[in-house]
Amino acid sequence: MKFSTISNIGKVRSENQDYYGNLELDKYCFFIVADGMGGYNGGEIASKLAAKYYIDFIKDANIENFPSIIDLQEEALRDANNKIYSLSKSYEQYSNMGTTAVCVCIDYEKKSYHISHIGDSRAYIYSDKKLQRITRDHSLVNDLIDSGSITEDEAQNFANKSTITRAVGVASKIKPESRSLDMKDSDILLMVTDGLTNEVSDVEIESIIANNSTADKISSSLVDLAIRNGGHDNITVTTILI
Repeated sequence: MKFSTISNIGKVRSENQDYYGNLELDKYCFFIVADGMGGYNGGEIASKLAAKYYIDFIKDANIENFPSIIDLQEEALRDANNKIYSLSKSYEQYSNMGTTAVCVCIDYEKKSYHISHIGDSRAYIYSDKKLQRITRDHSLVNDLIDSGSITEDEAQNFANKSTITRAVGVASKIKPESRSLDMKDSDILLMVTDGLTNEVSDVEIESIIANNSTADKISSSLVDLAIRNGGHDNITVTTILI
């Protein structure tokens, strides 16, 4: 397995509120990508803390005591949420801070992936020369699409496109969404913030993966394209080659 993460401030923002982390163990490898929300105080702090608390929780956990890796990941996210929410309530300058989070565990023994997420940071899998989005955005625009209120085409120009409906740190309880998938040799996993997906289509993502053979090249090519297409937000891409 090889992986690469590139995080770029973009062309508009004054600070990078994205953050990421990973933890390599004997049987597993854990990854997280987080996007602190620009409209909240302390978004940069929230994303850093979410990554830190997630990694620290897993590092200190007895993994075999958890019924599943999904249970472990979701508990790590709840722990991060509790700590960030407590901090936001204790200090006025951090009030209402929050962050998205997308987490992936590579399970070497069971040859599987375990994905948990909150918000609109995404995970994709490229397998058998096809790209599949494996997370569902927790966003207002996605809820409207699901309800039939707007179409996919109308969503592209929706005024509140960046409004998310779930986040880490903004409420006392969170509801992560999770799934597990079987792993195939030569699969490629992507974890990205909306700074990429607001600028680069899934078709363009698939094309870049198909035409590049290394994790570094895929990550850098995606970030470069997002910047060329506008770079209106921070951009973070983690590419994992199995």
